[in-house]
Amino acid sequence: MFVIFGASSDIGRRVTRYLLDAGHRPRIVASKPCDLDRRAERVVGTILNANEITRDAEVVISCAHARHTSQLLPNLGRTVRQVVLVGSAWRYSLLKNAKADEVRAGEAAFLEGNYCGVMLHPTMIYGGAQEKNIQQLFKAICRWPVVPLPGGGKHLVQPIYVDDVAKCVVAAAQKRWNYSAVIPIAGPEPMCWRKMVEVLMKETGCRRVLVPVPLSPLIEFLRLLACLGISAPLDPDTLRRFREDVNISVEKMQNELGVKPRAFEIGLREALTQWGAIMESSIGA
Repeated sequence: MFVIFGASSDIGRRVTRYLLDAGHRPRIVASKPCDLDRRAERVVGTILNANEITRDAEVVISCAHARHTSQLLPNLGRTVRQVVLVGSAWRYSLLKNAKADEVRAGEAAFLEGNYCGVMLHPTMIYGGAQEKNIQQLFKAICRWPVVPLPGGGKHLVQPIYVDDVAKCVVAAAQKRWNYSAVIPIAGPEPMCWRKMVEVLMKETGCRRVLVPVPLSPLIEFLRLLACLGISAPLDPDTLRRFREDVNISVEKMQNELGVKPRAFEIGLREALTQWGAIMESSIGA
């Protein structure tokens, strides 16, 4: 029996579908009733009643935020033999950052508890309805004649398509683990931010002027907006991470999980198909 927490997330929905297609009938958990796959066993609940929900489970999958890990693990049923947890590559950031600290705390709870299974740390996820990074960039390209490039757009990113994340989760859930593992998962190769913007412009057919913007003044501007209570399109911490290049080997991902991540251009085309309605409203705005 597979039990999935965070089943209403983009990743959770895809994991559910892949397990169902493989002949399993997972128990999927959401905090409130929603339009989850009716083929699965649906449960309204949270990690607070995980003991009851997982009473007969063998594998527990958490697509919820890593901050919940320390609450979830001690509440698992006695039959659970392994767990699959979704973290974030924020874990590898050297910046002093609350997001990174939450993920590291979740990883520590997993490793210190000697649970069998794996925690996966995906890089920037794109695709689906819930991610904000590429969607915000997509909307900006559709609406604005000029697109700013923080720090000149030189820093490296390694975006991974949401379906590839889901496939990694499913592969991990179906693999037998007798130890605690931590695996970063990422797109096939790093690219500079500017290249990512250029690919997005090409795929949308929108030609825009790219303007390099110094990073430090932009961060301070966003901090000022936050102090004034004005909602900003970007988190200053996200921009601070522009000082860190992401360059993660996918060898372990491929060898341990058997998942080969798709090229950014391919995943982007699939994402843009899903975002068609958003694109039309953005262009018409």
